[in-house]
Amino acid sequence: MTQIVAALEIDAAAPLPPQAVGLTDAEVDAVRRPLAAASLLPPRVYIDPETFRIEREKLFPSGWMPVCHVSDLEAPGAYVARHLVGEPVFAVRDRQGDIRIFSNVCRHRNTTLVSGQGTCKGNRIVCPYHGWTYGLDGGLLAAPFMNDVEGFVRRDIGLPELRHEVWHGFVFVNIDGKAAPLAETLAELEPMVAPYGYAEMERFELKRVRVPWNWKISLENFSEAYHQPWVHPESAEKGFPADKAVYYENPNNAWSLFRLHERDNEIYPLFAPAIPSLDDAYRRFVSVFNIYPYFHCLSDAATPLLLDFNIFGPEDHEMVWSLLLPRGTRETPDLEARLDGFRAFIEPIMVEDVEVCTGIAAGVQSRFTRAGRLSLMERAVHQFHNWWLDRMLAPDAT
Repeated sequence: MTQIVAALEIDAAAPLPPQAVGLTDAEVDAVRRPLAAASLLPPRVYIDPETFRIEREKLFPSGWMPVCHVSDLEAPGAYVARHLVGEPVFAVRDRQGDIRIFSNVCRHRNTTLVSGQGTCKGNRIVCPYHGWTYGLDGGLLAAPFMNDVEGFVRRDIGLPELRHEVWHGFVFVNIDGKAAPLAETLAELEPMVAPYGYAEMERFELKRVRVPWNWKISLENFSEAYHQPWVHPESAEKGFPADKAVYYENPNNAWSLFRLHERDNEIYPLFAPAIPSLDDAYRRFVSVFNIYPYFHCLSDAATPLLLDFNIFGPEDHEMVWSLLLPRGTRETPDLEARLDGFRAFIEPIMVEDVEVCTGIAAGVQSRFTRAGRLSLMERAVHQFHNWWLDRMLAPDAT
């Protein structure tokens, strides 16, 4: 029998003191100031193993982490397995066509059940270690050679089911079961994202890169256009100058969004037919938005680009870039040519970003580092840092 994981009881006491997460009062105060007066997080939070340990225990389980896109789960039995900062889970489409998310750990000897992406044979999940078999509802169907074990009741055993929401085709999971509803949290982002129609698209993976630095360095890099004139002078900056970017406020720091406007406010060329639901206004800018902790999307009017993260340690993560295209694209004869054309455009930009992040990874190791000041063009970084503090300083679970 499955169960929704019980929400942890949260102490109603005041937030933790900054010292509990290795910060000083002055460092927290500097980040909390209004953008024009604020400083960045201290550099040690990008390399400190203890900081990452607290993130793993508090920050990630309490938020909404992306798992997959609905197009990855087209038919009953289709699944996607993820290790979400050390927590193995898998999303699966059940016999009724509903998406469900379970712990990806066998209830016998703790083996992970499935890996990667695929389809369950016979709509069953079979443990590769001892053959324990589960249904698409998470219930235990078979446990070989367990009939004579005292007190063993098969129907009372099942995979823990995790709370999830599907938002515009993106499947998110909340590990601790306590997060505010995702749709409610993103209500003010909704009108800026809804016209793109992401739920009616399908995902195509483009590239994976594993890198030896902290995940926050990568996310912050993609959260502002301030770096474009120096990092991307012959690519992104030519068509969408950084000084034309418009950054948006939000009330809860759970998300950020900015728009990069075409240099002359003209309709820009596309690599694929425009999304039918969009009017021409959307062909004059590109939307860049985050949902914390690390969902990231850069969306033009035809080829939304997703960045996902597999986070392994304080200075070790993988970036996974995917493209969204209209449903049915997978069957078109020119698909590979279309993807190759987009790769030829985007991969040099990715390389430029990786190169500059490599420099940051070296720099934060220096004994001479300090928390720098923010440009007004780094509003999304400021929002992220304040969200990070909110989660890290939240009362501990009891």
